[in-house]
Amino acid sequence: MKRHRLLMLAAVLVAASAAAQIVPAAKINTESALRPGRQVFAGVEKLIDTRLFALGSANQPVEIAGLTRGLYLANYGAVFSSEISLAPLVTTNPFRLTITKKLHDDVHQMKLSRLPALRTTMVEMMKQAAQGLPQVPDSQQIVLAVRLDYMSWEDRTGLPAQILMTATRKDALAGVVQTTEEP
Repeated sequence: MKRHRLLMLAAVLVAASAAAQIVPAAKINTESALRPGRQVFAGVEKLIDTRLFALGSANQPVEIAGLTRGLYLANYGAVFSSEISLAPLVTTNPFRLTITKKLHDDVHQMKLSRLPALRTTMVEMMKQAAQGLPQVPDSQQIVLAVRLDYMSWEDRTGLPAQILMTATRKDALAGVVQTTEEP
């Protein structure tokens, strides 16, 4: 029985070794040379988080639901995603049993007023991400997706669920990006 398992394991290893030899070594080296390292991505992720947080003020901060995550997709480019609320989280609690009409309207207005700054900041972040990722070829994509969080009681009129910006690295460096907003 043990001998049978060893023979099976040897056969699998030989098959895997043969499959690995099909990919030319030059292609593996080229692809790994393009792949930005984890530290490079960590720096761009931190930059995006810092810029998003700066959209708020000391009294009315932007809530970041999760830290920005980035990854490199071979033959495509770099993709970053983040999730934020453009206003401080407002919920009911023992000290606030209901959401007043004034608070409801104030939160909506604050989010609407911060949207233009978010869009402008995202274009700047696209440029900075492209600058921070010189390993990504100019023809590959830089993508930044920011998902906006809302409470169930909020009025979402005029507010997107997500803003997605895409550009080739070359275009991102020039500040030329395509923007899509999902309702």
